[in-house]
Amino acid sequence: MLLRDEEVLNFLASAILVTFPWLGIVLGTWGFIWGALMLLAVFLVGRRRGLPIAALSLIMGYVVVLLIYGATAFNVMSLVPLAGLLSVLGWRRHWPVRVTFFWSAALAAALGTIPTLSFMAQGFSSVNVSDMINTTVQQYQASGLLTVMQEQGITEVQIRDLLKQGIHIYSLILPSFAALGALVEFGFVFYFVRIWFKHSEGRIPFTRWRLPWYAVWGAVLGLAFYLLGDQFSWTALRILGINLMVIYAALTLVLGVSTFVYLLQSPKIPRFLKIALVLASFFYLFFSVVSLVMFGLFDLVFNFRRLPEET
Repeated sequence: MLLRDEEVLNFLASAILVTFPWLGIVLGTWGFIWGALMLLAVFLVGRRRGLPIAALSLIMGYVVVLLIYGATAFNVMSLVPLAGLLSVLGWRRHWPVRVTFFWSAALAAALGTIPTLSFMAQGFSSVNVSDMINTTVQQYQASGLLTVMQEQGITEVQIRDLLKQGIHIYSLILPSFAALGALVEFGFVFYFVRIWFKHSEGRIPFTRWRLPWYAVWGAVLGLAFYLLGDQFSWTALRILGINLMVIYAALTLVLGVSTFVYLLQSPKIPRFLKIALVLASFFYLFFSVVSLVMFGLFDLVFNFRRLPEET
């Protein structure tokens, strides 16, 4: 007797949770797609076979890796699929969608930064920084870009100083980049699964995307951590604050665009004014980006679109 398609799919999803962490290291395939497949498997097993089975299967997969490779495996593999377990819990307890997404995405972002922690502890050595700068300058020289810069009055010493500052900034905000990558991965799979399981009910239009109002406290904490770290020379707290602000800048930019597009659809705003606002946003791009970030941030508190809190 042939197995039904759903039974085969459930078996494959469970097998993915158990085997993919180890296979990802052996085959060197850990990345966005590999993590997304595991996250999708978490949602499938959790929705169809229950949270305990999904959690047990996923934990078994990670335990096998730890037993074979030790804690160094965390530098290679992603723990973002674990955040899917929180989403399954939210779905089963009928939490509001934005609440489920916010806490699961926050967990995914935190888990996504784990592979960067060892680098943050060690940082770039002076030798590595020097090698990176020399390589970049040589590339500029080979492409002729260095000559063009020198003709504009920019010396090689100035270029090296700018590259050194860029490397320093990159080393500070690397965790935020990893967190944003984890957010994109989680958000993509979360949105796809909602459409898959709920069909038309699962799709929330872009103009109605919103987070719970208390999400604003993350931005407040980021600013507070940065100021306290800078005041008392607490480097770790200062770096944490910087990364939180970078993450929230990206999130609130998306929310700001969502709010802006929603307001442009309002029939109360004259058409010529809508066109003028869109054109102005392109001509004054930097000001527009900052404005959208602030718009999205304050929308968390004031709910400019008057969207219901329970959805």
